[in-house]
Amino acid sequence: MKKASGIARFLSVFSLLSRIPIKRPFDIDFSRADFWIPAVSPLVSFAAIGGFAAGIVLTRHLGLAVASSIALQYFLFNLFHFDGLIDSADALLPAATRERRLEILKDPRIGSYGFFCGLLALALRAGAMFLLAERGLLFSALAGGLLAAPAAGRSAAALLALRLKPARPDGLGALMRGFSLRRVVGGALTGLLPLAAFCLAAGSWALLIASLAAFIAGTLLATFLMGAAYGRAIGGFTGDSLGAATEWGEIATLLILGIVLRFYGTIII
Repeated sequence: MKKASGIARFLSVFSLLSRIPIKRPFDIDFSRADFWIPAVSPLVSFAAIGGFAAGIVLTRHLGLAVASSIALQYFLFNLFHFDGLIDSADALLPAATRERRLEILKDPRIGSYGFFCGLLALALRAGAMFLLAERGLLFSALAGGLLAAPAAGRSAAALLALRLKPARPDGLGALMRGFSLRRVVGGALTGLLPLAAFCLAAGSWALLIASLAAFIAGTLLATFLMGAAYGRAIGGFTGDSLGAATEWGEIATLLILGIVLRFYGTIII
């Protein structure tokens, strides 16, 4: 019975965070979403790494490999979060009342703020991946970044739901209640296991430490910034805020790791 409940909790979060269809029936259960949101991040990492590897093998072109990595990750997992980033930009950046911001979050149309921030996010992600691809043997630094970033983004989303109250009585945010810091940390550590295994197999403790430092910095930065923005403008979190935190947490982690390795790469790897 406990096993079935655990599977239902995993599948509930997985079906929410991905576009991969689940054909077996299960009962929706978000009671442990605080653990499973960051814990499913290795699946996102494998999609990003698989897309990059396929791009390199098929085209032998770094730019196309980065594009294929982003395309596969977003198609399978991140489009939902990317939509939250765009909606958050449209709602938070202009001057508006709380009620008007909530209306904008429900509006399916894309405004100029969302369009610009969406392009900026993709450009920053691609730039960070190029920066990491220049470091390490056989793209080891990029692999470390792609193993750390999804865990950071999803940990930021879980911490945001822990920090703020839901902005609406209905919607996705209202389902994310009763979060526990202990379970968020446990899910994050679970999500980071492939990173640890990869770095230890590669014999690079330094890359592991740098990746974990970038993970912590990216997670806290996204949590703080999105928490401050939504707390001040709306007074709580929404499903869009969780998506935006996921996106910015991933991008911040990739950028921080890329910058660190850019200046200290000869020492670390």
